[in-house]
Amino acid sequence: MRRLGTAARATVSGLVLAAVLVPAAQAPLRAQTKPRPPVQAPAPDALEVPPGMFTLDAARIADERTGNAVVAATREALARTGVLFAPLEIREIGLRDAVMAALQRNLDIKRSGLSKSVVERALTEAEAVFDPVFTVSASGSMSRSFDRVERPMQWKPATQEYKRGQQIKTSESIENVFLCGDMIDILEQPEDMQVRFLTGRLVTPDANGECHVRVLPATAPVALVSFDKQRVAGYYPVHKQASTKSPTGQDESYTGAGGVSQRLPWGGSIDVSIASTYHDTYYTNNPNDPLTRSYGSYKRPWTARASLNTGHALPYTKNFGDGDDSRLAIDVARISLNIADFAVRGVVNQTLQTVDGLYWSLVGAVHRLNAAAGSVALAEETSRRMRKKMELGLATESNRAQVDAQLARLRATQQQIFGDYVTASETLREALNEQDEVLILPVGYSAVLDNPPEAPAGPASVLDSPDYLRAETAVRIAMRVRDTRVAQTRPDLSISSGVQLGQSNAVFGYSSISESVRNLISYDTASASIGILYRRPLLNRAAKAAVTIAESEIARQTLLLHQVETQIRGEYEAARIQMVSARQRIEDSRKRLEIVRGLYERAVRLEAGGVVTAYETIGRLGTLLDAQLNHVQARIDAQTAQTRLLAAVGALADRYGERVAQTADDRQRIAHLRQTGGMVTFGGPL
Repeated sequence: MRRLGTAARATVSGLVLAAVLVPAAQAPLRAQTKPRPPVQAPAPDALEVPPGMFTLDAARIADERTGNAVVAATREALARTGVLFAPLEIREIGLRDAVMAALQRNLDIKRSGLSKSVVERALTEAEAVFDPVFTVSASGSMSRSFDRVERPMQWKPATQEYKRGQQIKTSESIENVFLCGDMIDILEQPEDMQVRFLTGRLVTPDANGECHVRVLPATAPVALVSFDKQRVAGYYPVHKQASTKSPTGQDESYTGAGGVSQRLPWGGSIDVSIASTYHDTYYTNNPNDPLTRSYGSYKRPWTARASLNTGHALPYTKNFGDGDDSRLAIDVARISLNIADFAVRGVVNQTLQTVDGLYWSLVGAVHRLNAAAGSVALAEETSRRMRKKMELGLATESNRAQVDAQLARLRATQQQIFGDYVTASETLREALNEQDEVLILPVGYSAVLDNPPEAPAGPASVLDSPDYLRAETAVRIAMRVRDTRVAQTRPDLSISSGVQLGQSNAVFGYSSISESVRNLISYDTASASIGILYRRPLLNRAAKAAVTIAESEIARQTLLLHQVETQIRGEYEAARIQMVSARQRIEDSRKRLEIVRGLYERAVRLEAGGVVTAYETIGRLGTLLDAQLNHVQARIDAQTAQTRLLAAVGALADRYGERVAQTADDRQRIAHLRQTGGMVTFGGPL
């Protein structure tokens, strides 16, 4: 589905078939003050349904235009007096055209289409979590080492001083005794020690006949260290090799890797990756001879490794199935799509109810204006008869004043009704978002007006109401959230495993990357791992609080659902009672109208015979006008009550085609198509 424009067009095009089906031969009837012929060829852009599929009642259209002519006449008469201003242009519009214009220009419908588009994008975003994720990475490293020699100051203890011929004991054992002197000094030592000193346990004295030594601890590899001169305790510079240059020069390593990761809908993930590494290795010639030592490369620097890692939450644990927040986001987004559809249906339903009510108010204003104009015309005729009688001396000035007062009252009523008509026309024009200053005349409605609807006897079908469905869907969302929050109270127990196969170039690898990958099955190293993780917060207060919140939300949404249901049933029952009352009022007002009309005609005859006065006759005329207005209002109330009843249960769009059909055959055909599923609303396919 396309977005903003497509959503609005789909709604409107569906209503062309199921909500506003009218005679295809009826074009947008636009007329100036001058009446047009009863039958008019349709404009090409008005053929929303196949030509000839529905019937146009030309006689009814002609009667309606005749009744509409009073608007132009009244406007011109009032404009001459300067009493009331009204637009000069007059435009006819049928109920179907009014509804279509309102739907096409309704910003709420367009906004609802955007809202659905946003929800669809949110669903796509939520589902994208489970799309495979491909990764490619590359890295490189270069290192070089250099020679560095430092001469730091180091603490050294003082040497121990011995005289020529003096024994130096490094421990209590006689095996660790040294002699300060030369070979000649050995003869002066005890015979049992001479042999030991002859084995090399001599420390050569300096020119002064003194030995300078430092006896080391028993853990040292040597017993003592001999110096050529005395050393006092203190800090002395020492020679330290801080860094040694690599014999093979710069060390380079490059790695390229690629992989795919897939999250599982029920929880867990699978990761597969493969990586290739370039790192040259060197062999050593003559490793034991520093003078002839050299290094060389096998020119086989490529190695590869492959890994497979999985992680999965165990069933009936925190992150398995319903406990996964990603699954929750997807389910909520899918349910929210229904809410967006119900919102569009609700807006269309409300728009139809508003336009329908305004249109029937306009029809009622035109009919009341006709009744008032007819009464004024009869009153003016009575006034002319009164003047003739005064000229003949058959009536007094008092009688004439009484007749003129009644005539002025009827004219004031006509002016007020015309003002009501102008107000109804302006209100409908604003609802249709018409930019031109025009007076709107209704046309193509009499077939519906002459067939007042029957009040249904059964209870309200609230399950089809968009408001009820939207509230019910909100309960479903709250319950789905509750399921996830309950799952979040469980322990988090997951298992993870991994397998890795790798090649090694400790000696040498492969000459090319392709050779390395092809020979990955001949791996040098293999490793496998498996682990289980158990986590559970102490007291688990956050998860338990979330469950309580979710339960409260379910209770709140359930109460709201009951409230909406009660409201729909109350609105439905009130509309049904209004329909019953309106039908009864139609019959009562019709009988009263017949009686009052008969009394008026009798008064006219008696006035002609001189039995009653003209004042009494014109008084009967006022009563006749009231009866006519009441009858018109009862007929209009019956139509608005049906609209209110259908809107209460959200069936107004489905039944609107039957309401605007011109003939009984068309109404029956449309009802049969709707019942058999041959016709759908909101742009769906037939």
